[in-house]
Amino acid sequence: MYQPHYTITETLLARISEAEMLRTKIQTAPVQVAWLETIRFESLVRRAHFSTAIEGNPLTLPEVEALAGAKKVDVKDRAKREVLNYLAALRWIARQPAKAPVTEAAVLKLHRIITTGLLEPKLVGAYKISANVIMSAGQVVYRPPGPQAAKPGTRALVEWLEGPGQSTHPIVASACAHYEVARLHPFRDGNGRVARALATWVLYHRGFDTQHLFAVDQYFKEDHEGYYQALQRVHKEHDELTSWLEYVALAVLETLGRTYRRIEHLALPPSTKRLSLTRQQERLLLELQSKRGMTVEELQRHLGVERVQVYRILSPLVTRKVLTKSKTRPVVYQLTH
Repeated sequence: MYQPHYTITETLLARISEAEMLRTKIQTAPVQVAWLETIRFESLVRRAHFSTAIEGNPLTLPEVEALAGAKKVDVKDRAKREVLNYLAALRWIARQPAKAPVTEAAVLKLHRIITTGLLEPKLVGAYKISANVIMSAGQVVYRPPGPQAAKPGTRALVEWLEGPGQSTHPIVASACAHYEVARLHPFRDGNGRVARALATWVLYHRGFDTQHLFAVDQYFKEDHEGYYQALQRVHKEHDELTSWLEYVALAVLETLGRTYRRIEHLALPPSTKRLSLTRQQERLLLELQSKRGMTVEELQRHLGVERVQVYRILSPLVTRKVLTKSKTRPVVYQLTH
């Protein structure tokens, strides 16, 4: 049976405790449903962009956002397919019932979604049938276990997740799953994406990110070298996971901090409750928080839209008394206090 080896250090415990406090603040923050949907969408886009970018996908964040919104994007087919597949995998994970077990079949399903159209059919959603290696700068940096270890290793991991691993903290369980898939490299390709998607799923499954509001993948991409060094350090330490758990806990903590600061910025007037806000209306309201007021011309420049579109954006906000407009000329719009 799979049994991860690690020590609960003071550093790890402190990071987990801080993450729990931030998570509680986020879950109890008085954020309207309309804002939550915006944050969820942004988190989905960031997960897909940064997780695929780690492995060299060239699409920009705006291009991934456009694909997530079902808009046409003129990019190379393979790059587009990688992102669309990862978006599909994340959406599939989000649809899974909270108590649905993480099974071997589910991990294979995750791989199938992630690699459809990118690998030959017999390798999609199937374990590798030959040895693979990890290369960097033209040199082999890691030789994973052979194909004979793929199935039993994956099965042992999910049995641990649904058995003894149930008593571990969600961050620890997520980090263990992430590393073990990376160590096994059980598939011909797509192992990194499966590892990060599975780690995300474990956080959902254990109730740590029930609202799907943060994207740890962004931290991993921004700290690209540190991320790979943290993984490689475990290999050098004979699969002793303590340093990796501390690294992942820091990534979660930093990501939660960003999310909480984002939510704090959305502390808008009570009149915005039950008002479905567009992305442009959100941008407008956030900009007005730091200003005493703005004219139509200023808003037009800030939003980058035609004057008539500015009025369409403003109209429902004025009607609902989220904004007030001056009776002077030029007319100035400001948040209702």
